[in-house]
Amino acid sequence: MHTFEPRTDFSQRNAALMAAYQHCRSTTNRNALIHANLPLVWRVARQESQRSGHSFEDLSQEGCLGLIKAVERFDPGRGHSLSTAAVPWIRGAIRHYLRDRSHPISGSHHLLDLHRRGQALQHERQQQGLEPLPEAALAAAVGCSLERWQLALARQRSLQLASLEQPQIDDEGELSCLMEQLSDTRASELYARVIGWEQRRHLWRVLRRLERRQRRLILGRLLQNLTWRQLAEGSGLSPKVVQRRGERLLLELRQQLMPLLTS
Repeated sequence: MHTFEPRTDFSQRNAALMAAYQHCRSTTNRNALIHANLPLVWRVARQESQRSGHSFEDLSQEGCLGLIKAVERFDPGRGHSLSTAAVPWIRGAIRHYLRDRSHPISGSHHLLDLHRRGQALQHERQQQGLEPLPEAALAAAVGCSLERWQLALARQRSLQLASLEQPQIDDEGELSCLMEQLSDTRASELYARVIGWEQRRHLWRVLRRLERRQRRLILGRLLQNLTWRQLAEGSGLSPKVVQRRGERLLLELRQQLMPLLTS
């Protein structure tokens, strides 16, 4: 788990790394400075991902390019800290990337709006003691085709899965994973039994060793109770293939977590 250092310690460490880079502008010194300031990239990328609906990972990559430019062009003589100077570079790189993809963004916003309207309608019916509308009726109620509504659902699921993997900065400035902040009541039985802080950290280390597609499969199954068919959507694989792979991964995960679950 990543954590922020206290502001004073972080500033001092940043100043020391910058001094080393100014003294010797080597790739090693530059990379050390970039690594120390990655939380800035994650913070801006998270904000822009929530605003635009684009992948946090893609925006983080673009933000890193902005951070590299900020480090290479930073002038300590201007009296600003690197973190202050870097944020505009990071945000600028991300928004340039988003502008180049303005049409997909518009489509993504429409799908997110459809999902919000559908959820609001279902919530209103629940408050009135009415049964939730089936998908076809709900699609008609929000003014779209069934296929379009299902696409909005798939888009929302992909964003939820991405948010489980992306770093999040809480009010205390601590960098953590949303996965570790989920309440036990929202988790599956397996996850709910892993209740200790160190146990959850171990679970996250196990998940991080998986390939990205495998991790998303496990998170979707364990934490969101998605069906194999839902998890197969957009993967290019049949639900049966996804199920076989998922069940094998779950078995391996249980074997690795068994000492924690029985302690």
